[in-house]
Amino acid sequence: MTSQAAPARRPTLLSIASATPPLSLSQEEIFEGLLKHWYKDIPNAERIIKNTGVRRRHFAWDPRVELREGNRGLGERVRVYERVGLEVTGQSVEKALEGLDRSRVGAFTMTTNSGYSGPGLDLFIAKKLGLRSSIRRTFVGHMGCFAAFPTLRVAMDSLAARPDEYVIANASEYSSLQWRSDPDPEQAVIMGLFGDATCSLVLGTAPDGEGVQFIRSHTEQLYETHELMGWHMMNDGFKMTLSPYVPFVLAEHIDTILERLLGPEKLGKGDIKHWLIHPGGPKILEAIARQLKLDKSAMRASWHVLGEYGNCGCVTALLVLEEAMKTDKPQRGEYGVMMGFGPGLTVESMLVRF
Repeated sequence: MTSQAAPARRPTLLSIASATPPLSLSQEEIFEGLLKHWYKDIPNAERIIKNTGVRRRHFAWDPRVELREGNRGLGERVRVYERVGLEVTGQSVEKALEGLDRSRVGAFTMTTNSGYSGPGLDLFIAKKLGLRSSIRRTFVGHMGCFAAFPTLRVAMDSLAARPDEYVIANASEYSSLQWRSDPDPEQAVIMGLFGDATCSLVLGTAPDGEGVQFIRSHTEQLYETHELMGWHMMNDGFKMTLSPYVPFVLAEHIDTILERLLGPEKLGKGDIKHWLIHPGGPKILEAIARQLKLDKSAMRASWHVLGEYGNCGCVTALLVLEEAMKTDKPQRGEYGVMMGFGPGLTVESMLVRF
């Protein structure tokens, strides 16, 4: 008699929960209260800020107060990251764990680009929430806006080794803590885009086809374009660089990247119902939509997140996933593609089946 093989199990989303700092400001409030002062010598500064498509953002501190007189030291910024991050990231993780058996959580992987400390926030959050002392922690740092993807892969690798456990994957970004007053148009775009948020996922395993499942991922390094985007540590904080050529480069490579992601599953662009694209800025969304021949509604969740949260760095793709699940309510069996972009240029993509 032949024994029947156990059904294949896949990494499966058990819960997703975001949190934001309580301070929320409209684009007009932050422009009139601070950015207008910083960029008074840039004639079109107000138009630059408005063209980001951001309507409202959340802030870990009030930049209108804390940065009114200019930049702050790196140490001062990190101290706020430690305090606010512990509270807000902790809220996100706690919400994601609601209704789940915490004793089954065996690993915790976290990423941020906004601050560093050791022990990290993940240790203090695990302690506060009563997670077991043998929990395996992995911190993914300083990778940029695509960092949620390697964080998810670390979680998925953990599940491959221990399929009966749960894994927490968190992305947290408190970008306002690294805002700078450098008076140039590139920095005006950056200060008009970035906001603060955190998002936590709890992953487990389930039989193939049961639940929201991460099917495969693909990473593409565009080696010759590394100068187009950067995130550098300075004495008075971190400094981002962001070239206006980024949308064109992404559009040029998007078809090839999708073929490498979808081809092994014998899928094509026409099989994708939900496009969960990191809204790095309006021009990125427009360029990708144009290249893929998608109308604006196909990226509704991405546009919504850009407008209501801004670009929240490594958190943003997860906010788009959460928004799509909450509002678009994908049907069982439908496919989605998540994408994130960051220094490298690095393009991360992941195929999700709802």
